[in-house]
Amino acid sequence: MSMTTSVDVNQPLPQLIRSLSEHFQKAGFPSALAEAEWLLAGILQTRRSELYVERNRVLTVEQQEILKQYYCRRLQREPLQYILQSCEFFGIEFKVNPAVLIPRPETELLVERVITLAQTFKAARIADLGTGSGCLAVSLAKHLPAAKVLAIDISAEALKVAEENAQANGVAQKITFRQADMCASIDAIHSNQFDIVVSNPPYILPAERDELQPEIRDFEPEAALFVEGDGLKFYRCILAFCQRHLKPGGWVACEMASQRSAAIEKLFRESNFASVEIMPDYAGWPRHLTAQKS
Repeated sequence: MSMTTSVDVNQPLPQLIRSLSEHFQKAGFPSALAEAEWLLAGILQTRRSELYVERNRVLTVEQQEILKQYYCRRLQREPLQYILQSCEFFGIEFKVNPAVLIPRPETELLVERVITLAQTFKAARIADLGTGSGCLAVSLAKHLPAAKVLAIDISAEALKVAEENAQANGVAQKITFRQADMCASIDAIHSNQFDIVVSNPPYILPAERDELQPEIRDFEPEAALFVEGDGLKFYRCILAFCQRHLKPGGWVACEMASQRSAAIEKLFRESNFASVEIMPDYAGWPRHLTAQKS
């Protein structure tokens, strides 16, 4: 708690932002200013741009207490998104908590790609395997008015968050949520039912754990991050699901670990999939695969 005393929480907002930003910078946070703004915008329930409008505004005593707590938690490397229980993804606000992975900006590229693929179907039927926060299912349902989505997750806690996000974004009627293991044969799904199967499965090996930032390693749900063995388990599960439930001519789109992209590409090429394409993330690493079922 000692470091909270070094931030004067009773300053006008612009000065407070500067103080927080300096402390976050000292703590080694790469986006210190943005984090300071997000933190205050979250506490004040406003947009970041609004923070600079009332230049003499000071936090209420209650808001100052919340800021002290949040500031302490952030210095212990808890992700800001969990502290604020909120994350923006694809222009949509999502509720997040430690039961779900925090949606990543690069996953927005996967959504963009699936929206393009879905245009070729009149009313695309989409399956989202391992939905987590529901960021894929909800974004797709929101941007594809005629689409229907089945969202599967093994975690009841994750599904609760995903359902809340669907409700909050007005797409609950378009998404069916199902608690199920994506690697098991799922009852009551007719064969060849889907036009598109999308997934962002766990793809980090336990041996790669130490390379992760503490925010990820110490706070995000392990079951959503890590996979044992050769790291391909969930891609085999996605393939098996596609073989049973994806229509011929339908598409699969998934996110993957760049260092295993060649092995994953090989898996799909050897399994009756055509037009296999690997797409890079913002850093240029191979991150997403799309393939069409023959």
